[in-house]
Amino acid sequence: MKGYSMIARKRKAITVIFGILLLLFLVDQYIGSKERAIIREREAKRERLEKLAFFMIFPDISDVKDIKDKPEKYEAIIKVENLTDEPVYITHPEVKAYVQTGTFWTEVPVHEDKNEKKEQIYRLDHGIHLYKKVITINRNIKYTYYMMPYYMHVRFHISFFVLPESAFKEEEVVERYTDVYIYLKPYFVNKELISKELKFPDNKVPVMIPMPPH
Repeated sequence: MKGYSMIARKRKAITVIFGILLLLFLVDQYIGSKERAIIREREAKRERLEKLAFFMIFPDISDVKDIKDKPEKYEAIIKVENLTDEPVYITHPEVKAYVQTGTFWTEVPVHEDKNEKKEQIYRLDHGIHLYKKVITINRNIKYTYYMMPYYMHVRFHISFFVLPESAFKEEEVVERYTDVYIYLKPYFVNKELISKELKFPDNKVPVMIPMPPH
């Protein structure tokens, strides 16, 4: 009887150990499946956000104007267009500007317009949203003619972060950036001089001439 009782206890112990191992295995499988589901959901959200940022939100230069009585400064109007019917959230657009000097790009100062209200996060509904920047270009900069006589070849680097909602969540943030190129009329070059080489409608010499992406 003792031998039988000992065997029964061993079988019971083995059964208990097997049950514990099975339970641990099932718990591990459950946790693993939940983690994989969370990762898949996060990847899907990020993929959707990336598509939104790069295919439905378009930063560009709307216009560049001379600033009266400030000959070295230009007002650049940045536009960000939301093509979706749903609101999206972006951080404040940051802008860097460069003038082509020979084979190099020389960075020039860009500042916030003093009358512009700066927010940490903006809600963009469907349509175009505008932001103003002030660019300073020194008269002595040795810029390079780039196909358009007298005009400077200027590159704007526009960047911001796109969020799925106003609350900041690091894993759901996508950086949106683009380079925009324009021809910019130097404030120190006379319009009549430009008109002798370039013919514009009604002889109106524009400050900014858009360029195709390149």
